[in-house]
Parts: sequence; C-alpha cells; structure tokens
Amino acid sequence: MDEPEKLDRTDVEIAGAGGSKIPMRTLFFDKSPDRELHIVASPDRMRVFVRLTPGERFSGVSREQLLDQLISLGVSHGVMDTGLNLLVALQNSPAPMTGYLQVARGTPRRKGEDGTIEFHVQPTSPNPRYDVGEDGTIDYRQLNLIENCFAGQRVASVLPPGPGRSGKNVFGEELPPVPGKPVAVRPGQGVVVSSNGREFTSEIEGRLVFEDDTLSISATLEITRDIDYAVGNVDFVGKVVVKGSLLDGFYINAKRGVEVSGDMGAARITSEGDVKIIGGIKGKNAAIISCRSLAARYIDDATVEATGDVTATKEVMNSSVQALGRIKVPNGAIIGGIACAFRGVEADTLGSEMGVTTWVMSGLNWTEENKKAEIRAKVAEYLDRVHSSQVLLDPLFKDPELSGRLGTDQKSMLSEIISELRAIREALVDLLEERASIANRRQEGMVNQINVRKMLYMGVVTRFSEMESEIKDTIKGPLTVEPDGQIARFGPFRELPRREKRDGEEDGTETVMVGEEEG
Repeated sequence: MDEPEKLDRTDVEIAGAGGSKIPMRTLFFDKSPDRELHIVASPDRMRVFVRLTPGERFSGVSREQLLDQLISLGVSHGVMDTGLNLLVALQNSPAPMTGYLQVARGTPRRKGEDGTIEFHVQPTSPNPRYDVGEDGTIDYRQLNLIENCFAGQRVASVLPPGPGRSGKNVFGEELPPVPGKPVAVRPGQGVVVSSNGREFTSEIEGRLVFEDDTLSISATLEITRDIDYAVGNVDFVGKVVVKGSLLDGFYINAKRGVEVSGDMGAARITSEGDVKIIGGIKGKNAAIISCRSLAARYIDDATVEATGDVTATKEVMNSSVQALGRIKVPNGAIIGGIACAFRGVEADTLGSEMGVTTWVMSGLNWTEENKKAEIRAKVAEYLDRVHSSQVLLDPLFKDPELSGRLGTDQKSMLSEIISELRAIREALVDLLEERASIANRRQEGMVNQINVRKMLYMGVVTRFSEMESEIKDTIKGPLTVEPDGQIARFGPFRELPRREKRDGEEDGTETVMVGEEEG
C-alpha cells in the first residue's frame, strides 16, 4: 500500500449502538481513485476500526494487505480474523458496507474484587430474619433481629481485596491490574483484632454492632417500641430495655436484666438479673416471670419466681409470687393467690373485705418447697403402682399352689412385676432420703415474719414452715405476725431485717436503637 496521507485532523466520531457517537483517533487515511481506506483507534488504544470505500476503478484489497497495514501501524494484539474476513468479503458486494468494522480488540484489564467483611455473628439489624420450619411454616414472633455473641468468639473476618487481572491494548502495551479497595473496619468497645488485622474477636458477651466502619459489642439492647410482631421475641445475653410494653404472647429472655417502661401482658420474662416493669403486669393467668428481683407497679394474674426480692407498689392480686428474698407491697394489698417469701412479707393490706382466700407464707424456700411437692407427687405415684401390683399378687400369696399352675407368659409377667416392685422400693428410699436432706438443711437468712401496716382480713392463711393458721377475724394494723409454736402470734409492728446487698451491678451503658418506626 502507498504511504498514508498526513492529516491535520486526529479525531473523528463513528456511529455506535443506539445512535451514539464514539470518538476515535485516526491512525491511517489514504484516498486514491480506486478506494478510500480509513483506520481509526479508540483513545484508550483498545479498539481499531476500518472503513473501506471502493472507488470507480476499485480492484480489491486482500486480507494480507490489510493485516500488513495494521502491523505497520503497530497493531500487534487482538487482531480479529472475523472483522478482516468480513471486510474483504463485503468489498465487492453490490451494496458495499460504508461504515466502520472492528478489526482489533485489546484484552481489558480486570479490577480486583473489593475487600469484604465476613460476619460469623450477624450484627443487630432492624430487618427480620424469619426461621422457616421443615413444613414451611413461619413463626412471625421469632424475627431474630439480634444474634448473641460470647467472650472469645470470633465475630468477623476481613477478606482482602483481589489483585485484579492485567490487560493489553491493541499496540501490545501491558495494562497493569487494578487491585480492589480494602474494606475499612476498626475494632470498637469489647472487640479485639488479630495482629494481621483480619480477625475480630469478642471480649465480652453481648450483641455485635457494626456502625461507622467500627465493630463493637454492646451488652445492652434498647427497643424503642412495644414488643409486638414488628420486634418479635427477644433472646439476649445482656440487658434489655423496652421503651414500650410487652404484649400478649411474646417473651423476653435476657441474662442481665429487663426494664419495661409500659405494661406487661400475658407474656413471659426470663432473666438471671433484675426485672423492672414501670407500668404493671396484667397477666391474664398466663404471665410468667423468672428473675432475680422484680419491681412493678402492680402484679395481677401472674406467676413470679424470684431469687431476690419482689416489690409491687400498688397490689398483688390473684397471683403466685415466690421469692427467696422479701415480698413487699408498700402502698397496697395482696389479695388472692399465693405470696411466699423466704425473708419476710410486708404489705399495707392482706386479703379483702370479701374474705378472699389468700395464702401468705414466710420463711419458706420456694425452690425447696417445689422440690418437696415433686417428691410427694412421685411418692404418691409409686405407692399407687405398688397398690396396683398388690392387687395382682394377693391371690398368689393366698393360694401358693396357684403359682405352680401359671403358664410361661404369666410367670414372665409375674417376674416383671416383682422386678418393678424392687426398683420402686429403691426409688422410694432415695426420695425419702432427699426429702430428709431438704428438711435438715440449714436455712441461713430465713425470716419468719409477716408485716401488715393497715388491715389483715379474715380468709388469709398464714404459713411458717409446716405451721398454718387461718385468720378468722379481721385485725387492724400495724402489726407483725410470727410463729409461736404451732400458732400464729400477733405482735407490734417490727421492720423486716435489712436485706443484704446483692452482687451483680447492671452492665452496659451503651445502647443501640432497635425497632424504631420509620417517619
């Protein structure tokens, strides 16, 4: 081919997809009577296009001629045989192509993947993560907004960015790879990072929080609304603070305590720490609370088991309240149900004018009382089985010759009955020894004292250890009821012994909002 014409212009535009214009730089332009040849390249030197326009005396251009021209221009990489062959095939067509055909394409470099965080514990999220059962059912009370983490647990790992892949333009020039961007992560409160900066481990129990490129552990969960279907059940190793109410059918399981600003309905709370219900408990005979100490405005139709004190400001009504500390109702009454405290009971009023049966117990360890009740029920069950066996064995004892006439199956059954009776006897011995051990156990801190500031109504049953006494006449307070042998003695009001300070201060002052309504 002839030497290319030197052109002043260096940039042209060719038609792209959808009518767009693609800027190009001229590499070669030659115009003669037989044809016009225009070779252009993209500014990024990654693509080469050719336009061949036949003239009046066009004799044709071979593939080798086109290839030689590209090589002379320095195009050494990515030459497309398809483009060259198509260009040659169309040059003598009755309707020759007038546009540009791509004849070379470079190898683009590939950017590496950005670094990412792999969470081994899911950070607290406002978005539900429902569990789907094997049968496809979904429990919409179980949203899994939080996931607990524990001391020493790896909570997250940083995956480094990818190196990317190198490329080459049509002139054979190497294009260095572009590595991905590293992810920015810093350790915050309660989190330590490994020496290589990639592994993050929790130092304490709590929940994982990821905010402002920082991983931290919070021992407190603050919920800014009611516990309902928008929040779901809560299971947390720290302390839970609810700014609304705990609605019917939901539960909170929080290791370090619970505080509810509103009311508690027919729900459940379980905690090793203290529970505070700033409103009150409307249990509907379905509320259950198991905790250390409990404080509420009132407790109605609920079951409470506490290893510390229980305090209700206004009333305890038709509830089963059991405490290893004290039960106190400083401004109200205990009416109906059971109030059982190891370190004393105190209220303005016990019972009501209607004579509602109200059990008030002091000096009793409810955990041991429950265990003794289990033993009594088990002993009764065993004795019933012994009685049933005796019904079958008595005829054999009365007529010894009858046992000789028993068939093989009957003898096998008889052997099984005798073996069962021996096992029952051994079990009964163990149960009776356990009951005796409970009865002989030292009861340090026990307080046999019931205080009434205003009125003790008839119908109240007081109990101290194994001594029970029903109040037959209404008695005006203030007074203190104590055991005196096998009777209850009514004496001057005396303050309950001061409660010893308990271990375990509340942890966690940092809070992150969950369940905040939009708008």
